[in-house]
Amino acid sequence: MLSVGTAVWITAVFSERQLDKTVFALTGLIALTFIAFLLRQRVMDEFKDRGHDDANYPNRPFQRGAISARKLIGLGCFAFALEIGAVLAIALILGSWLSVFAYLGVLAFSALTFFEFFASSWLEKHFTAYFATHQAIFIFFGLWGCAIYGQNNPVHALAGIVALVAIMASVEVMRKFEIRRDAAGLVVADTYPAVWGRKQSIWFMALATLTACLLIAPYKGWWFALLGLVAVLGGTGRARPADKVIQIVVFAQFMTLGTLAFLS
Repeated sequence: MLSVGTAVWITAVFSERQLDKTVFALTGLIALTFIAFLLRQRVMDEFKDRGHDDANYPNRPFQRGAISARKLIGLGCFAFALEIGAVLAIALILGSWLSVFAYLGVLAFSALTFFEFFASSWLEKHFTAYFATHQAIFIFFGLWGCAIYGQNNPVHALAGIVALVAIMASVEVMRKFEIRRDAAGLVVADTYPAVWGRKQSIWFMALATLTACLLIAPYKGWWFALLGLVAVLGGTGRARPADKVIQIVVFAQFMTLGTLAFLS
């Protein structure tokens, strides 16, 4: 669902074409690319974060030996092959290699995240900087979206890229909107409520969603800005729902707003 939602947002913010079979095919292949990307990133993170997870989460599958390093590497290679295959399929539909060259930016930045930008010690001590640097990969997904849909209006392209980064930042905070504890029962400072605080994390998600809506409103209709405001009011109300409820609400907003933008 996350991959489909992301593909819908990429099409919505960068394409100016009428919906047709080609647009639906491209959106489907973007979704396939993204799910393969997520799987590859997940495998890379298992190795990148192994020391942290060994110390804090000994019951995770890799830590307790439920899956071997060899199988993880095989899974990562399969995901990478699927990812590249989907990118090439998009290029074949377009009859142009420009989108392939644009995706090289995603791959290069992904490699940098694996090596923690060669500043792992510093980033480990600066949670928000870690978040910001890793979310920057969606700038390159945005440039890829521009290449796919031929978006050469610089204002529209910039608005779309910032909107994509904002909405995906909201989803990232939603993904880790929880308190995690280590084997000793102590809170681990690796999620947003644990570091930023619950209230601040909710406001961040709401304002990031509003930002995305405001940026694409000139191209989708100003009623879209109103939807963003409704999302903020709905997400920052006085009630204190459970963390899972907040996650469901934010994800529902992501899917609903993306679908409406896609159809507009």
